[in-house]
Amino acid sequence: MTPSGRLAGVGFAVCAMISAQLGAVVSVPLMVSEGSFRTSALRLLCAAVFSLAYVRPNFRSYKRHEWKAAIALGIAMSLMVMCYFTAVSMIPAGAAIAIQFLGPVGVAVYSMRGWSRFALPGLAAVGVMAISLDGEGWLFSPIGGFFALGGAAGWAAYIVLMRHIGKLFSAQDGLCLSLLIAAIVAVPIGFLLEPTGEWLPHIPAIIGLALLAPFIPFVLEMMALRRIEMGTFSILMSLEPAFGMLFGLVVLQQYLSLQQISGVLAVMCASVGAVLLSSKASQHSPA
Repeated sequence: MTPSGRLAGVGFAVCAMISAQLGAVVSVPLMVSEGSFRTSALRLLCAAVFSLAYVRPNFRSYKRHEWKAAIALGIAMSLMVMCYFTAVSMIPAGAAIAIQFLGPVGVAVYSMRGWSRFALPGLAAVGVMAISLDGEGWLFSPIGGFFALGGAAGWAAYIVLMRHIGKLFSAQDGLCLSLLIAAIVAVPIGFLLEPTGEWLPHIPAIIGLALLAPFIPFVLEMMALRRIEMGTFSILMSLEPAFGMLFGLVVLQQYLSLQQISGVLAVMCASVGAVLLSSKASQHSPA
């Protein structure tokens, strides 16, 4: 890959983070008024329609084990997206994405040995405690924090399953099928949990939000991964909580305390450390 190609890959990764976090924070007023579950489900449905129009998959060409992998990934995507957007509607965006980063950190340290297997999750846990608690109790809604943890679990499953999907499909086909399954799972759940409200007048806004997140970030991440190594990509993505804090401040006037900012930075450091050490461990592991 040429230096210009790597630079383009970095640009795609940064733009993916910007689109994802901007798409999260600008949707907060709509989610608060019309329901986060239903809004998130409709976003997934719109993203699936965009993907179907772009990829035009041949459904008859896929084998049973490929469909099983796509179904598993789709379920993980629906969990990740719905829990994360619900968390963002309840707690500051920077705090939500930092807590959700426990998922990637957990996946990265799973194969490690020695001190790092305990130290890095410990650093991330301390960071999350600093984000969430002080001497007087919770700094935001604990329910929102629990939804962010649900998003972390979904993100961890997404990472593991995406690696498997990459071996079975082209990047576009696997993403398209998974988004379709995610929408099929999420839409009934969203309308079951939030059956009332006016959603038809908000369809144009939901379509725009679906483009910002999750459709454009998923496409840009695929484009980035074709140009830069997974380790480099993962380190870049560790900057995402910073974008969450920035857009939360600018768009929603969400102010974090110095303690909370320190907690976000601790999670980011744990993420970078996990990527670097897991890459080093894989390089030294026997073939």
